[in-house]
Amino acid sequence: MNSWQITNIKEISKINLIENLDEVDSVKVKITRCFITQKDINAYLGIEKHEMPFIPGEFAVGQTTETLNDSSYFFKGQKVYVTTKDDKNNGFLKEFAVVSKNNCYVLPANVNEYDALFIKHISLALTVIDRLKIEKGEYVAIVGGSILGNIIAQLVTYYKAVPIIVDKSESNIEISQKTDIYYNLLVNKNLEKEIIDITGGRKCKKVIYVTDNDINFDTVLKLASNNAYLAVTGITDTTQKLNLSSAFDKNLNIKFIKEGYDNIGTAINLLVQKAVNLSFFKINDY
Repeated sequence: MNSWQITNIKEISKINLIENLDEVDSVKVKITRCFITQKDINAYLGIEKHEMPFIPGEFAVGQTTETLNDSSYFFKGQKVYVTTKDDKNNGFLKEFAVVSKNNCYVLPANVNEYDALFIKHISLALTVIDRLKIEKGEYVAIVGGSILGNIIAQLVTYYKAVPIIVDKSESNIEISQKTDIYYNLLVNKNLEKEIIDITGGRKCKKVIYVTDNDINFDTVLKLASNNAYLAVTGITDTTQKLNLSSAFDKNLNIKFIKEGYDNIGTAINLLVQKAVNLSFFKINDY
């Protein structure tokens, strides 16, 4: 089975990797679409450290081709979403993959392959909302309007709170407007005043910093109220530095959230309900 692995910085090679269907709870899947994240690219370029060699693509979609024994849940030809929950060095840039049933999720007929590639983003967004205990009517500042930031904002709206997207990119602001996010602010010298005006002087009790942006962490301090809760989240790592002295002064409660495995089932249900608008996210397809 052909697979492609990153062997060193700026080096990728094709290998013939044999994966045996020898575990009772395993499923063999033909990979049809694999999501290469910025984290994979950063590792390839040497921007982020990663143990080498590794197969990129931590999540993908495909079709089941075989199980070891009779299964009441998995059948040949099913459309599935797969993730590397337990194996960080063995991604899905390959023709076939053998995965644990715990890492394989059947997709309903009305969830297409393209939308399914965003399950990681949706499940991570749900975990952030859960961990911050975001409540109805709360103002929630989201620093970074990338795909993940936008999805978080859409789900904050879905759960009846009020998102405020903050970004440097006019294109990200434009997309957030198209996805019906009402408050969209560009990073500028008037940002703090704009937040005060929107929140009636209270600023935001909940702030989410998405790591795939280059916005300085000090921006968070302009948005957060005293005793606010800050979630740092993302699929990629960040090199931004947090001013701990200022965070102490504001008595910030900081959470770092990187995985959303427990919410994958809920994410799939939200795709079934068309609760998240993914139509404006354009990713390169090869």
